[in-house]
Amino acid sequence: MQVFTAQQMRDFDRAATEKYGIPSIVLMENAALRVVEFLEMKFAPLRHKNIVVLCGKGNNGGDGLAIARHLLSLYENLYVVVAADPTGLKGDAAVNRDILLHLLGDYTGSDVYKDVETELDQINRADIVIDALLGTGFHGAITDNRLIQALNGLKSAKAIRIAVDIPSALNSDTGEAAPEAVPAQYTVTFAAPKAGLFLRDGVNLCGEVWVGDIGTGSKAIEQVDTGCQCIAQAYAHSLLPERPIDAHKGDAGRVVLCGGSYGMSGAPTLAARASLSVGAGLCIACLPDKILPLFATAFSEATSHALPCNDAGQLIEAAADAMPGYWKEAHVVGLGPGLSRAEGALNFARRVMRECPHPLLIDADALYAVRSAQADLENREAPTILTPHPGEMGELMEMKTADVQADRLGTAQECAKKYNAIVVLKGARSVVALPNGCTFINLTGNSGMATGGSGDVLTGTICGLLAQLKDAEQATLLGVYLHGLAGDIAHRTKGNGLIAGDIAENLPHALIELQKQPEQPTNSRLMKLQ
Repeated sequence: MQVFTAQQMRDFDRAATEKYGIPSIVLMENAALRVVEFLEMKFAPLRHKNIVVLCGKGNNGGDGLAIARHLLSLYENLYVVVAADPTGLKGDAAVNRDILLHLLGDYTGSDVYKDVETELDQINRADIVIDALLGTGFHGAITDNRLIQALNGLKSAKAIRIAVDIPSALNSDTGEAAPEAVPAQYTVTFAAPKAGLFLRDGVNLCGEVWVGDIGTGSKAIEQVDTGCQCIAQAYAHSLLPERPIDAHKGDAGRVVLCGGSYGMSGAPTLAARASLSVGAGLCIACLPDKILPLFATAFSEATSHALPCNDAGQLIEAAADAMPGYWKEAHVVGLGPGLSRAEGALNFARRVMRECPHPLLIDADALYAVRSAQADLENREAPTILTPHPGEMGELMEMKTADVQADRLGTAQECAKKYNAIVVLKGARSVVALPNGCTFINLTGNSGMATGGSGDVLTGTICGLLAQLKDAEQATLLGVYLHGLAGDIAHRTKGNGLIAGDIAENLPHALIELQKQPEQPTNSRLMKLQ
């Protein structure tokens, strides 16, 4: 599913009017209907609920006025608050204002409020508050908006907040929010998701995100190349590897993992477990000889090979001399889990980057050897995958972590180009960037996955899928989605107390869940994203 910036969405709406002849007011009407349908689907019966619609002065406010009109025809207990002089509305918003004001004369239980105290009283008594104050055109700061302040100070704990298109005071491109931004339990966005819903503050402000069709159709959306997409369930389902009945373990692919050190034997163990849990036929762990017994005891399903190391249990550069003997066994190599940042271990990693003839995933401590091996990575014929968290991305791009987080999409794109690699920038709503400039946002996963070892499980997941699919891009996208889905399944019973082993344990369950045909939404005009 395409992800749009605010300008791309405006251009698309304009094209819908000019190319397809859809009047802009029809688009507004359809947007309003999607919100009403969402309310009836999630919160019926509505008849005895107090509903307050907060409307701004732009098109987002026009959506709110149209929503109010449709609700008014069904439920009389409705209150509309306009955060501006209603006579100052223009265009489609003004048309919806006029229709609503004419209709309100026939309904005694509803009103448009202008008096501050009356507005605050109605907001605080609301069961449902619909936020149509500020839309995708917002950027910068709020100078004076008492309705947003009232919404933030909502006294009614039971009130459900629903954002129209995007939560007010959230930048729809960057995900940066003004301090007064209002969190929503639900966001109903229109036509296609906006990037800011999944970036920075948007991750915490948007709640459950739904996309509503406004009459432009999915095919028209698909014809637009925004350069950014969500990894959708249906797409992930289409990537699942198939296995013939007479397959043997060699057919299912072989993963070679390199890493480990004293105190970090768990990292390659988690990666090995994940690679086999997603269906790889064999996993061969190449580890410091001093930790080999620990690995073999912890995970008996993988095979292992001893590599020379120092007295601290860290690989030394000479360990790379043994690796060509293992290349012939590999379809993919995972480098880094538990490696350590000892100079000998990093020199070992640099040699693997230079000499490995197979698809190579680089993670964890091995990422600290990448900058000095940039030329080798740029010239690799086989695909390279980098999986940094924000701090490691800062090392790769010589940036502060805060600056990485401020522009996750842009930073991932630049990193992919710089190192000629597929890049997974981990974190809430992980970003996958390809060297050709395309980016993807993953919508699976949860806050409970912020736990040690989660990244090692991701390494094994991608490697195990790549061994089967033989396509680095597809394996990475599917791996990121499945890893998050396994975390979501674990979260259902463990909450934020889940650990990395729970994610690995639930990878087979995630495969089974994804193997089912993608669920059809209960309303074909609405689709739940997260």
